[in-house]
Amino acid sequence: MLYALHEIFATLQGEGRNTGKPCVFVRFAGCNLQCPWCDTDFSPKVHLKEEALLARIADFGIKNVIFTGGEPLLQRGLEALARQLKNAGYWLGVETNGTIEPSDGLRACLDYIATSPKVDAPLVITRANEVRLVVAEGVTATWCRAVREAVVAEDYYLSPCDVQGVLQVHPAIALLGELNAAPLSSPWRLSLQTHKLAGIP
Repeated sequence: MLYALHEIFATLQGEGRNTGKPCVFVRFAGCNLQCPWCDTDFSPKVHLKEEALLARIADFGIKNVIFTGGEPLLQRGLEALARQLKNAGYWLGVETNGTIEPSDGLRACLDYIATSPKVDAPLVITRANEVRLVVAEGVTATWCRAVREAVVAEDYYLSPCDVQGVLQVHPAIALLGELNAAPLSSPWRLSLQTHKLAGIP
């Protein structure tokens, strides 16, 4: 099995509940969406066999791995890779756009699922640990509530959209206030891309 990758790097998680957690990010190539504001390069840069990829991950000496992209759930063989890492004692997370349901076998290996659904994209995933919605064009309180109804999670976040390197915080906090106007057992929270604010890759 060859894995199509854009990059592998180690840094601190900058978003959501696990902010500050040292992680190895495995960024897989390819995505099934074309969000106009997306600033992530997920073009294929390297193809690695499973043993080579496992060795690259191990070289960082960090036992936390996050599969990201693009859309990592498009990657064939992800369950097999996750099983190998889990057996080796790794904490595993995935960042997905929610258009693909993880297999039962993959779910069994994952410690954390963060999903970031997009407006006008099919929402397939129904369970996650956290939901992160990027407050971009078309994101309304009605849509956010519909996502919350569709995806059961412990945490729900709004993230400001990055427009040419500037985080659009004001629309995000305004929407946050609207959503939290009614009492909620788990209120919506703001998730900033703190790695960008701190100048961390």
